[in-house]
Amino acid sequence: MPSLPTYTKCSQLGCKNSRSKLNTFCMDHGGKNYTVGDERTAFKSMYQSSLWKQIRQTQLSKQPLCQACLLSGRVSQANHVDHLFAWASIGKAAFSHNVWQSLCMECHSVKTGLEKQGIYRHYVEPLKDYTINDYQYVVKNQ
Repeated sequence: MPSLPTYTKCSQLGCKNSRSKLNTFCMDHGGKNYTVGDERTAFKSMYQSSLWKQIRQTQLSKQPLCQACLLSGRVSQANHVDHLFAWASIGKAAFSHNVWQSLCMECHSVKTGLEKQGIYRHYVEPLKDYTINDYQYVVKNQ
């Protein structure tokens, strides 16, 4: 009879801490646990707002293909509109005042992994990596 895997340790190389509930990393390496109550509801409701729906539709109309795939010579449809700088790390104002990029699901997952390391990747030619400290400068000059 099949059983569930029992991977209970962090996926970060050399780390022996227990993993979090929502991904394979411990809290020190970007792990996540359930956010309970009003905070989680407020977070999710931002993506249901008419402002976000308009931003998303505009971005996917301007750039329907994944920007990361195009840079590597592949063509795939974008189905995610990415905030260049994770708004949850900066504050609610960055939800609507940000730089947008169209990404496929796979590339969006890669970028999210980089964000856990403090790298905010902009898929333009040439490829640019930023830190959270670059937010004001990049958004102002975009």
